[in-house]
Amino acid sequence: MVTEIAPITFGYSHTIGRQENRSGNGFFYPVAITRDQENRLYVVSRGSETPAFFPCKRVTVFTVDEELVREFGTKVPPEEADDSAPDGSFMWPTSIALDKEGIAYVSDEWLNRISVFDKDGNCTGKWGSLGDHEGEIDRPAGLAFDAEDRLYLVDSANHRIQIFTKDGEFISTWGHNGNGDGEFNYPWGIEIDRNGDVYVADWRNDRIQKFDRDGRFLMKFGSPGKGDGEFNRPSGVAVDKDGIIYVTDFKNDRLQVFDAEGKYITQMTGDATLSKWGRERLELDPGMMRGRERAQGLMEREKLFNGPIAVEVDDEGRVFVVETARQRLQVYRKQTAIFHGGLL
Repeated sequence: MVTEIAPITFGYSHTIGRQENRSGNGFFYPVAITRDQENRLYVVSRGSETPAFFPCKRVTVFTVDEELVREFGTKVPPEEADDSAPDGSFMWPTSIALDKEGIAYVSDEWLNRISVFDKDGNCTGKWGSLGDHEGEIDRPAGLAFDAEDRLYLVDSANHRIQIFTKDGEFISTWGHNGNGDGEFNYPWGIEIDRNGDVYVADWRNDRIQKFDRDGRFLMKFGSPGKGDGEFNRPSGVAVDKDGIIYVTDFKNDRLQVFDAEGKYITQMTGDATLSKWGRERLELDPGMMRGRERAQGLMEREKLFNGPIAVEVDDEGRVFVVETARQRLQVYRKQTAIFHGGLL
């Protein structure tokens, strides 16, 4: 008997979101994503410093079917973007993670703090201080909780990973600036798989590094370039229940997919269609719809990724890719492997 397994493939499902400068059904420069136990999605909008766009910096919670659940967080005026910034406000939010109780933690690389929000979106606390000593942070980026509810934080400008309790008490750290194994150059995204292993998107080193839960180096893959398995500023990383690794290749405008050993499998470059929220907006302005139809080549260009920055996967085989420049998510489904068997 000979058995063959067809390569992993992905089918485009749908697009979520549109540009919304203030609040409501959309995003404004989204940069991060996570999901809760009910499979609701949380997207962080980095927004703009322009005074007219308020409150453009926020977290939007919604379903896969584009039903808005809530928003929380608000924009802090630039003149207040210091230690005195009001609780629950953002300047340059970068990532979000949920603990086992569904409490949200949001990092901010300008304010150098982590803001904590309850399930209703009320800010219940904050912690973090600027510096390079243990427990201090400088431009915090990715966040991820492990099975013990320890918070792993990408301390980007300090080129290291730090582990904290939920209350911000320092536990341990590893890494420093460099390009050797276990070294970083402005790391960004982070993921923890079901075995507790840690994956870090090493931004300026154009690679992914994998560690055990205590920071011992396990493997790396990727190098600078545009070819298969090469990166130009990898930003987000996710691992599904089968160990398949997904990486947003930010400046190459694609999502690359790897097996558990870091071997390249395939890539997606975008297949977007108009989202539900996008259609609702255009129905309010028929002139805008006619203008889109007259714009030569617009529909084809709009399909493609532009600034894919973060990725999330769920247990149903769905892959959610956040595009910061096009203010949306593209959703894919991993296809079930096909087995072909026969006698020799």
